[in-house]
Amino acid sequence: MQELEKSLSSALGGLFFCLLAAMCFVSFSVVTSWGDHNDVSQALVMYVCMMSNVFVFCWLGSELSDQAQRVRDAAWNSNWVGSPVRFQRCLVFIIASANKEFKLTAGKYVPMANKTTLNMMNQTISFFMFLLHMKRKTEETI
Repeated sequence: MQELEKSLSSALGGLFFCLLAAMCFVSFSVVTSWGDHNDVSQALVMYVCMMSNVFVFCWLGSELSDQAQRVRDAAWNSNWVGSPVRFQRCLVFIIASANKEFKLTAGKYVPMANKTTLNMMNQTISFFMFLLHMKRKTEETI
């Protein structure tokens, strides 16, 4: 699991940074082409595709973390009392290895979890609302 974290962390960090930047660019594009329904619908489709990409990666990261937790629980709940000492030693090793909490991260700073999907969606929608507010304020002054 640690090797998976080492090998994927920087690639996922770059991917998430690019996706967040692209979603902010789509928000900017929507605001600048506000009123043109074709451009706005096209940008909405692009936004949904990018968010679904983020969702899939974060959902898989959450599932992987949950499965790592289930390995430890399954080893602990197995019928190890009264089993041979050799089997008990193997279970102790499995429990000790799985006892370290595993979280797949993007760039070692963003956890690959469902909360990350919601945070990214919240950030981009907040950026969109800010741009839309500024556009309306600018149009009122003109």
